[in-house]
Amino acid sequence: MEQKSGSSNLLSIFLILLFVFFAVGFYTFYNAKGTSYLSNASESCNNCHVMNEVYNDYLAAPHSKKIDGKPRASCVECHLPHDFVDKWIAKAESGIGHAYAFTFKLDTLPTNLDATEKSKKMVQTNCIRCHSDYAAVAINATSKPHGESSLSCVSCHSSVGHKRGF
Repeated sequence: MEQKSGSSNLLSIFLILLFVFFAVGFYTFYNAKGTSYLSNASESCNNCHVMNEVYNDYLAAPHSKKIDGKPRASCVECHLPHDFVDKWIAKAESGIGHAYAFTFKLDTLPTNLDATEKSKKMVQTNCIRCHSDYAAVAINATSKPHGESSLSCVSCHSSVGHKRGF
């Protein structure tokens, strides 16, 4: 009889902890406007206060200007892959990374946001995807000053997506 009572207590404790885990997760997801991250809206990138300056600069830059009620380019269109699976994998990686950093590394968060090499490559890929007619002739061996091999679209057009070229 005692054996049954002990396993019943363990099950109760497990269920309580499971409930608390999901309740805290739901509360966090709700307060962090978690459903907004399921969209392509640039406003979701401004959910974190650390992005306020970047988002405000985006609003002042050419890509945010609306055509037929939609911005020329959203944050997602420049910063994430366009393939369905790759986009959602990148969103998940980014979200988990940001959640971890904002939860456990608050004292070490950078004051300036710097793009990772992966992010820089993605932005370059997306610049070329949207502007292939310009990109085909813009960056080539004849237009690279001093044989510079690290030029990208944002080397010259740094303020197109963000006014100050983050």
